[in-house]
Amino acid sequence: MSSKRLLGIGAAVACALAVGSGPASGQTSPTAANDQLRSLVCQKALDPPARAVSIQAVMRPVTGTSRMEMKFELLRSTRSHPRFASVRGRGLGSWISPTDPTLGQQAGDVWILTHPVVNLGAPATYKFRVTFKWLGSDGQTLGTATQSSPACYQPEMRADLLVRSLSVTPITSGPSAGKSAYTAVIGNRGLTGAGPVPVEFADGATTPVSGTIAWVGPKSSARERFVAPACTAGTTLTVTVDPMQKIDEYDFANNVLTMPCPAPAAAPTS
Repeated sequence: MSSKRLLGIGAAVACALAVGSGPASGQTSPTAANDQLRSLVCQKALDPPARAVSIQAVMRPVTGTSRMEMKFELLRSTRSHPRFASVRGRGLGSWISPTDPTLGQQAGDVWILTHPVVNLGAPATYKFRVTFKWLGSDGQTLGTATQSSPACYQPEMRADLLVRSLSVTPITSGPSAGKSAYTAVIGNRGLTGAGPVPVEFADGATTPVSGTIAWVGPKSSARERFVAPACTAGTTLTVTVDPMQKIDEYDFANNVLTMPCPAPAAAPTS
């Protein structure tokens, strides 16, 4: 009876990169017990480099096996692109062979390979597709099989600050009479609060005014009020949240709101 040889190795960490289309596969295993996936790890994290997913593949030889190979693909689905597509990265989409080239030539051989992928983009859902291939002594393919892992959802947990609106109110009394109050509504669409949050207001004619909001909670809003000279028709008002981009947030494209100076309210008619 052949002795049982087991080779278990961890694949090099692959960094998730750009998305491309992935091939489909529907071939079945020569023997169901010869290939399997197990031990899915779905590690969620605030910091993108710490987000990870991994799968362990187990492969056994079929009759006549001279060499065994595996190919790992990581598939991603997002709200804007719901159809799963392959993620490109080191160690993904290429055939991998055991470090011992004779593994698989004995009936009791087992090849166990764990493949992690880190630095995952979010929000997105991921799953592995692993293809197994058995080769004979002359290089012919004896059979292939494809297995898919359960899904791993990676939420985007960082803050996402944005300027929701800006309102202008003339000040008619007090020491600031003749000026205007500019009230900016700062939102946070993310799952993590942020603070202190710097906010800058500019009217295009005077020196920008800076303010600070102590804290903007997750999925909430806060207001920052600026007092500055009344704007005039034709000028542009700009509010920028986190102008130096020092807060760890995942989308800086919505950090600026620009709008024209609103026309003064019409005087009431008698």
